[in-house]
Amino acid sequence: MDNIGQVTLTTFMFFGREIDINMVNISMTWFVMGLLILFGYLSSRRLKQIPSTFQNICEILFEFVKDLTYGTLGKKDGKRFLPFIFTIFIFVLAANWIGIVPNFLKFFGSVIALAHAGIGGAATVTLESWNQINISPAVGAWYEFLFNVPSLVEPTRSVNTDLALALMVFIAVHVNSVVKKGPLEYLKQYWGDVMPCHGFWLLLAPINIMIPLNIIGEVSSVVSHSFRLFGNIFGGFMIVTIVSSLVSHLLIPVGLLAFFGLFAGIVQAFVFTMLAITYIGQKA
Repeated sequence: MDNIGQVTLTTFMFFGREIDINMVNISMTWFVMGLLILFGYLSSRRLKQIPSTFQNICEILFEFVKDLTYGTLGKKDGKRFLPFIFTIFIFVLAANWIGIVPNFLKFFGSVIALAHAGIGGAATVTLESWNQINISPAVGAWYEFLFNVPSLVEPTRSVNTDLALALMVFIAVHVNSVVKKGPLEYLKQYWGDVMPCHGFWLLLAPINIMIPLNIIGEVSSVVSHSFRLFGNIFGGFMIVTIVSSLVSHLLIPVGLLAFFGLFAGIVQAFVFTMLAITYIGQKA
């Protein structure tokens, strides 16, 4: 409980300066990307006219994001941005869900150990108090590995990952806006409607209060986009950790994991993706 939110940093020297990096977050990010590469390979290597269950799930997921993108951006822009939007959605979803995998494996291991103990096996079940049950597998049992699965940290629990994702969206939004509108029309949108944006009025640009306000508004959208995801994922982790430490039996922690892990994970992936699509549509 005392280590909640604590981050382990690795320090190294770069041109005489100390740089701290979170190796756990970096390794988990690459782990999630590796899983997604494997997922993409398995989902596309044997496509069939009559899809299998796995292919059906992949197609439903893709069509869901496609409908969102096309419905907001239109068919032309939607087709251009669909790979980018789908990549963001599937990465955020996988990053949100990766942390609950060890917990569910340990839960299934506990259920198997309970059944094993119930039929007279060597698994042990000790009632410490009314709210805590200690379950230990039999030594050498085939399911013992389920209790030893290492914990996995959600990359989206780090604000650095969320900020990087928001910055990617920010760059895509403004590059697309410059390409479609042209540099001059793009810059005019920061002028506002207080003063005309042509002729003599351009000389008054340095005193136009709308320019810094609009720039601040654009920067704040990056902050709000990233902190919304960070706050929800980290907050869910905090609730699950605190309640699980207070009530250490099977039902409540697993119920919380199902809500904050599965349900909140997919909702936050949807919200983050939908905001990205909306920002692109607003500036197009």
